[in-house]
Amino acid sequence: MKRIDWKDIVKRAGKTFVQAFIASFGIDRLTEITDLETARAVLYPMLISCVAAGVSATWNMVTSYFSGEEA
Repeated sequence: MKRIDWKDIVKRAGKTFVQAFIASFGIDRLTEITDLETARAVLYPMLISCVAAGVSATWNMVTSYFSGEEA
């Protein structure tokens, strides 16, 4: 049975999360949070980042499984 390298998948998904968050938002806006509206402006890019990280994790899991490599 093939083994999936979960540490590698989590590491790659984490990197994708950070990259997507920085690319879609801009880290300097975190200091501008003063009310619910500005908090929403931060949460939407974070949600996009989470989805991108989930897609990355799924992609890496599938490619790891079908690559034929044993972990």
